[in-house]
Order: sequence, then structure tokens, then C-alpha cells
Amino acid sequence: MRRASCAFDAPRPICHHTCMNAHDLKSWLAHLEERGSLKRVSRSVSLRHELAALSQKADGQTALLFERTDGAPMPVAANVACRRDWYADALGVAPGELLREVQRRQEIKIKPNAVADAPFLRNVITKDIDVQKILPLPTYHELDGGPYVSAGVFIAQDPGSGAGNISIHRMHALEPDLFGLLVLPRHLKGMIRRAGERGESLKAAVCVGLDPLLLMASQLVLAPGEDELEAAGGLKGRAVDVAPAPWSGIPVPAGAEIVIEGEIPPDERRREGPFGEFPRYYSPAAEREVFRVKSIAMREEPVFYSIVAAGYDHLLMGAVPREAGLLRDLQKAVPAVTDVVLPLSGSGRFHCAVQIRKTNEGEAKSALMAALAAHYDVKHAICVDHDIDIHNPAQVDWALATRFQADKDLFVVPGAWGSRLDPSAEDGVTAKMGLDATAPLGELEGHFRSLRIPGAEDAEF
Repeated sequence: MRRASCAFDAPRPICHHTCMNAHDLKSWLAHLEERGSLKRVSRSVSLRHELAALSQKADGQTALLFERTDGAPMPVAANVACRRDWYADALGVAPGELLREVQRRQEIKIKPNAVADAPFLRNVITKDIDVQKILPLPTYHELDGGPYVSAGVFIAQDPGSGAGNISIHRMHALEPDLFGLLVLPRHLKGMIRRAGERGESLKAAVCVGLDPLLLMASQLVLAPGEDELEAAGGLKGRAVDVAPAPWSGIPVPAGAEIVIEGEIPPDERRREGPFGEFPRYYSPAAEREVFRVKSIAMREEPVFYSIVAAGYDHLLMGAVPREAGLLRDLQKAVPAVTDVVLPLSGSGRFHCAVQIRKTNEGEAKSALMAALAAHYDVKHAICVDHDIDIHNPAQVDWALATRFQADKDLFVVPGAWGSRLDPSAEDGVTAKMGLDATAPLGELEGHFRSLRIPGAEDAEF
């Protein structure tokens, strides 16, 4: 096979409205390759920075399959869901229908389907575990503390209720069988605490190499006790096949490429980090939880999955389900809301643009308050009229430039709950801001009527 170049061809158009093959990572990669959206890199690539650099170069353009690295003998996939239209593709809808389809499917819960066997059970390692010899672990950014598993999907069961939880946590390889973790104060943190109250370590299975819809399910914001595997079934439109992981017995997606099992002791801490995070800054090193590896199971010829922090793959995975949830919540509060986006310029988390078709004055500010409260990550929200394409930053900026007056159209909420990974926040406490960039009611056809040249849409030379 010829050596891959660094030039990326434009992907071929997607055929919409057909349910695409995203049963597992390999079927998704095959689908991307069939439509010209995957590039194979056949030469050996260094896991230290080079793999991340090539992934960044192709970000938002094409998926990559690194067939050889200078580490463990296993191919590495990257950028597998780095475009919005690919998520729509996986759901079988047009890009303009993405949020509403995710919103619709979020209301559906389908219990997993238990199976006795799975491809990852073909190879199970329980002795002489050395994660860096078994797995190709990249080192991403210049000042990262070492090699990481960046796309490990943790699956654990609550020690009390038994409810399952799916979440992604970065894993810093510290010793042959030990990872340092970042566990923010959410569901998994509570499970670790409750296991500790029983005098136990929390068992967990980490799946590496899942399809994009299962990855999206890991980012859904669910109430405590709700099961993300059931929500994943709703997103996929069918029950997720699950098989017992060999060491812990935890039901995990049968389509996983690799399953790393182990336990999180409640009181053991090690120095983890620094690590380049989604806001494009380093999360500093600190004493954090650890994951002691007990077993690694994998398919024949497995594919490792790598996410470069702050890349489109990373940001869209969180942005799309958050947008769908925001749209649902905002439309309940203010039915005049028509669309929502978390632009990648705001790390797919911190900035929110809301589109509204106003029927009453004051609706824009109500929508802004709802947006800032609906998700703790949202820090700055701007509301614009229905004639503004919120997916076009230039149009949103134009609305801000021409329809906004700071003395009456801006409000600030100090001391609000925000993201602990926002470098400007103080221990997750942030100020939030709303900007009303809508025209006065009824004035879009009056004082705020925008320019239009008749025939411009169809003009030809």
C-alpha cells in the first residue's frame, strides 16, 4: 500500500434518510471508507505527538486509520465522528433534522439485550498486564503528563441500586497495570463514594472502540438512576447487545473492540496529568483517583480508538446531545424557540446561540435565562431572530452588531454553577451572560428589514 499523504480529499455526499451501518466501530469505519470519508495511513506513525498531529491536520475533514504505530501492534482509528453530518448519517436523517431526531430518540428507552458471547472474549489477558505493551497509547499535547486512553467509556453499576452508568474519563498510564483518572463530581464519583461507604472498591469495565451513537449516549445528561445503555438503545433504534465482561461480569456492549476491567479504590490517589482538555488549555496535574487493571479482553485484530482533546471528534460528541436536550428544555419554557447550537468556537459547551420566532416581547430574555440554567456548561447565551442562521457565525455576529444595545439587552448572573474545566472559573463557579440580539417585535419588516437584491439567489453569469 502506498504511503499516505497529508492531503485530504473532500468526502463524497451522504445519501440521507437511510439507516447507516453503525452497529460497531468496524462497521462504521467500513461505511466511512465506502463513502470516501476514511483515509488509511500505512506507514508507521509515532504515538508521541505524531499521531495526534496528523489527526489534528485531518480534523473535520476525514476519519483516519493508522495501520501501524511504533507502539503495540494494533491499528488506531481517529476522527471517526468529526462532522455533524456524520452523526446525521449514523441516524439516517438529513443534517437539518439531526437535533430533532436526537431529541425524539432521547425520549425512547430500550433495555439492553443480554448475549452470552462477544468478539472481545476471544482474547483475555489477566497475567503480566502492561498496558503500554498491549495497547497503543498516544501522548497528545506538548505538556501532557504521559500516554493516555482518551476515549475509554467507563461502564459501572451503582452499588446500591444496580443502575448502570456510562461515561468517558481520561486515563493516564502511570504503571503497567495502573491508570490515573479524572472523575468529575457526577454519577461515577457518587458510585465510587457509595462503594467506599461499603468498604469496597468500585468495579468498572472500560470499553475502547465503540460506534458513534454509543459514544453520544455516554454524553447524555440523565437523571440519577436512569440507565445510559437503555438510552443508547433509544438512540440506536434497537437494543444494545451486552455481554458479561470476563473479570467483573458487568454487562458491556458486545461490539466493543477492547474491554479493560479493573477497580477504583475509594481512597487511593496518584498524581494524574497535566492533560490538554476540551477548552484548549491544560488541566493541571493533581492527586486523583486511580484505576487498577485486572483484565484486558479484545477482539481478534482489534482497532484502538483515539480522540484528540478539543478536536471536532471530542467537541461534537458532547455538543450534539447537549443541543438536543437544550432545544427540548427551551421549547418547553418558550415555545417560540426554533433552534439551538453550541458553536465549536465556544468549545461546544460554553457559548449557546438560540434562534427564536418572537410572538411576544420578553420571550428572548426568557429563552436566554432558560438556556443558562438548562446546562451548567452554558456560560454565554445569545438569542437571535428566525431570519438569522445560527450555524453561520458571521450572521450571529451581524445580529449582535446591529440589533443589540448593551445597556438594555445584556444581563449577567454572578456566582453560577459552571464547568470545572473552564480555566477562568473558580472551582466550577462562573458568571453567566445573556445577550438579546433580536429586533423589536414586528420590526423585521420595518426599521430592521435587511437588504435583499431580487434575483440574487438564482443569478448566473
